[in-house]
Amino acid sequence: MYIKLTNSSPMHKGQPIAIKRDLVVTAHASTIVREDGTIDTVTFLFVPPHGTWEVTEDYETVVELLNGE
Repeated sequence: MYIKLTNSSPMHKGQPIAIKRDLVVTAHASTIVREDGTIDTVTFLFVPPHGTWEVTEDYETVVELLNGE
């Protein structure tokens, strides 16, 4: 099953993204400073070997989706 999220990576900001729930290993939130100096709060999803995805949804929402709530 997939969870539907919103990409926060600068090149794809605002675009929908679907990630297979059972492939996510970790999730955490952080505030980051982009190359252009803007500050974003994002949730990171680590999905090996595919990489880490940045999404706009907050950590609690992502965990609820991963738990199927």
